Amino acid sequence: MPYTGYHSGMSSLSPIAARPENLTEQVFQRIQESIVDQTLAPGTRVSEASIAALLDVSKTPVREALLRLRYIGLVEQTGTGRLRVIDPSSKEVRDAYEFRAMIERSAAYEAAGRISTVAADQLLEYAQDTVIMAKAQTGKGYRDTDRRFHLAVATATTNGVLHEAVGNALVLTSALREREVPMAEEFLACATEHVGIAELVATGNQAAAADAMNAHVLHVMAQVLQTRSPSTAAAQPAREALGVRVRR
Repeated sequence: MPYTGYHSGMSSLSPIAARPENLTEQVFQRIQESIVDQTLAPGTRVSEASIAALLDVSKTPVREALLRLRYIGLVEQTGTGRLRVIDPSSKEVRDAYEFRAMIERSAAYEAAGRISTVAADQLLEYAQDTVIMAKAQTGKGYRDTDRRFHLAVATATTNGVLHEAVGNALVLTSALREREVPMAEEFLACATEHVGIAELVATGNQAAAADAMNAHVLHVMAQVLQTRSPSTAAAQPAREALGVRVRR
């Protein structure tokens, strides 16, 4: 059997037992999770037929899910027209995080001007949750609470397009992480920044909240880039920046 690049323990790509109303969304989530946890390793070729067989679904929801993954930037088309999981260069990682910093800066600014008292209290609670997970050195717990915090900031903007862009950027940058679990002290430093951002958003300090969010995302970017060895970065071909777009 030819090598496909799939890991042997394909829990994320096991057959979908239930058939929800929005099957495409569930297929998308399964493939996305498989890319983030590297069940589908960087550079792995993917096809509608192979994914459909693994998930025990028809090709139609897989086709729609792969189109969305291309839009986000997790899957790219090769010169021969085939699809593969992105295997990013350090330049592409930087581009993705800089894009995320720009849109999350805007999200923090708008959130600080629009957030309700109830939502502000919830945001502070989410920020504290990331601190708890960081101190517990729980990798998955931290990543889950980290995502919840950032999405809560985006939700507070009441701007659906901006919320979608932030969500897509979070998915993309999660998949671009070079290692699965950073050092505990790095988690804690980031979690502490969450608390500061939440406090600025809650008090309506728009400019400071925007600056703090921008600095936070760039801090995470620096951590990720530090984990990429010079030899790995040099071995990767230079490619054009990731095609991450915001719908207008």
